[in-house]
Amino acid sequence: MKIIKRLFLILTFTFLLCSCEYDDYNYTPTSENKIEYAHTKAEYVSDEEAMYQAIYKHLTDGSYSGEIRLYGYASTDNAFSMSNMVISEHPELFWAAVHAVSSSPEHDVIGINYHCRDFTMNDGSVGEMCAKVSEEADRIINSIPDGSSDWEKILFVHDEIVKNTWYQNGDSDKFTDTIYGCLVRGKTQSNGYAQAFKYIMDRMGYECGIFSNEGYYWNYIRLDGKYYWLDLLRDDPIFETDVPYNYTHLYFMCDAEHFSEDHDISRGNNRFAPKCDDFSKYYYVVRGSYLSGFDADAIAKLIKKNINADQLELKFDSKDAYNDAVNGFNEGKIVRNFIKEDIHPERIKLCYIDEWNVIKLLIDQSSE
Repeated sequence: MKIIKRLFLILTFTFLLCSCEYDDYNYTPTSENKIEYAHTKAEYVSDEEAMYQAIYKHLTDGSYSGEIRLYGYASTDNAFSMSNMVISEHPELFWAAVHAVSSSPEHDVIGINYHCRDFTMNDGSVGEMCAKVSEEADRIINSIPDGSSDWEKILFVHDEIVKNTWYQNGDSDKFTDTIYGCLVRGKTQSNGYAQAFKYIMDRMGYECGIFSNEGYYWNYIRLDGKYYWLDLLRDDPIFETDVPYNYTHLYFMCDAEHFSEDHDISRGNNRFAPKCDDFSKYYYVVRGSYLSGFDADAIAKLIKKNINADQLELKFDSKDAYNDAVNGFNEGKIVRNFIKEDIHPERIKLCYIDEWNVIKLLIDQSSE
């Protein structure tokens, strides 16, 4: 009888224990505390900036897929746009895409589901892509000549990207118009150029951003307390069949007055619109090749100064000045000045860019 009682007590205790475990495993918050319970699994964001930073933090935590759970300022209305803004403004997130935003009628937590933009890729493959981007950026940075000024460092990066990248007409995959397409493959579109430049400038410690309107992307940068516009794509030869060295600096460190001639610089959907009103660091101004007329002696001296370069660009401040220069070159008015400066005319090939009032001189180095 004692044995039966002991067995009954053991069975009763075991049943109660199992019941407790079962109840805990299937715990469901009551209607009174569902919101409070949901908040324990999410992050509170008080405003737009807090939400922006929270999304960025989660996307850079080392995982290439997951769900970001936020409440407070976050809503289904702003979750997609804010997430895409974070991704577009941070080139290192080139791999990321938001594929869904979830919500529940029982609480105010918003779920932002993200993964690699090519969902067939695993974390290892994405990590390898990120490593290749980083390696190429380091290669460019480490190639900058010692003693370069800040302006010269920015120019070097601009030229490295432009000279080693071709415009790709059409998408080959989901990474065409990204920093990966630009730095690793050497073929991209406007966003890829802008991402690559910003990524490297960020690593070098410069304040740099990406600006876009109507689906086209370019950059701005801050130097010595002032902002300047850059458009690397439009400084590029564009297609792979173009003449070697046929790149320009029309949009390097440009002010708003000139840049806005063919760019919409209104704020639009951009978070920040810089005021770029300084002209002193424009490429042609710094190089001394921004000219107001045809001065054969001054141009010959400028060519002599740059005779060991692959090219020299002369930009004229008006159509009349440009036409005078074109006529001067075509009529041989500068030949005497070439002889005076010991410049061999056969080394110089002229390219006229009528649209931008630019004369490019391609300088043959093989005969030197």
